[in-house]
Amino acid sequence: MGRRRERIHLVSWAGYPNYGDELITARWLRFLARHRPHAEVRLDTRFPGMTAALFGGMHPRLIATDAVFRALDAAIHHEQRSIGALVKDLGTPHFDLLLEDLRAADTVHVLGGGWQNRRWAENALVLDAVRAVSEISGARLLATGQGLMPAGPASFEGFEHVSVRDRPSAELLGLARGYDDAYLGAPTRARRRRTSGDVEEVVLCIQDDLQDDGALERNVAYAREAVAALGVPRERVRYVEAIPGTDHPGYAALSDVVAEDGFIPFGGMWREGLGIGPHQLWISTRFHHHLVASLHGARGVALVGDTGYYDIKHRSIAELGSHWTVTAAEDSTIGALRRMRAPGRFRGPVAAKLAEARTLYPRRR
Repeated sequence: MGRRRERIHLVSWAGYPNYGDELITARWLRFLARHRPHAEVRLDTRFPGMTAALFGGMHPRLIATDAVFRALDAAIHHEQRSIGALVKDLGTPHFDLLLEDLRAADTVHVLGGGWQNRRWAENALVLDAVRAVSEISGARLLATGQGLMPAGPASFEGFEHVSVRDRPSAELLGLARGYDDAYLGAPTRARRRRTSGDVEEVVLCIQDDLQDDGALERNVAYAREAVAALGVPRERVRYVEAIPGTDHPGYAALSDVVAEDGFIPFGGMWREGLGIGPHQLWISTRFHHHLVASLHGARGVALVGDTGYYDIKHRSIAELGSHWTVTAAEDSTIGALRRMRAPGRFRGPVAAKLAEARTLYPRRR
């Protein structure tokens, strides 16, 4: 008999959808398609149907599942046993088959993002579940690009490799500061068309979730004043949705300054892409808008409506050289928008993330 096919089990918060979590997952799937094309890759999310629609074709042997998240929901809502006991002892006929597949993994890899922290403390049970897998089978455990603030109960004991994306998370675990998983495979020499330095287009996104009281109104007012101060015609103002629904109140409040055809829903951006470049200035609350737009040379403002979470996320990019203004909607920053420096090239983070991935998944002959 031939050697058994390698089995890689990715655990991700993708599938909701949320542009950042989807981008992180897509980056890893495309990397594994190049470095582990013959492996069986199971992608574990809460929403396997949406997962299949989002990521179909990104890896030749991709299977969508929800084994870990079925166990998580059972442990939280109705099972009297711990999540580790569910994985080890089975006895859950509705999804035992999923757990058996999970226990057959050679590698369980918890993908990055900001979902292991005090805000969603129950997500730490995911780490307990994958530890139980390793105790049964010896599977290696990986976690990359984690954002752990505000600090919660997450423990990475037993993991072979852990990396984090910001300094406070690194200090918490006593690790070197790493980078967000979305830097994996990102372009470092993206073409940046020549411009006069003027702002030719404005891109907006003001979220309504995970914000302090009154933040939506403050951020909308800031965006409106900034668009007026920049003097960009309405037909060159767009609004880009990261999470369907929760980003729509911001658009509804700003639709009169956005081009009539300027609303770009998540699905349109995901499947058709979005032209990003140094001719743009972005005003967004979303972390991965900041990351991706700055990678492509766009200047911008990161509006912070939630301290202890989003401020840490946005500053982790600004300190790498995005040169974006990170502000809690202070009006005093609007006058300087036309004089903003262009972002750096981010060669260091991109190279470091690729080196990390290659170390974890070296090419096989």
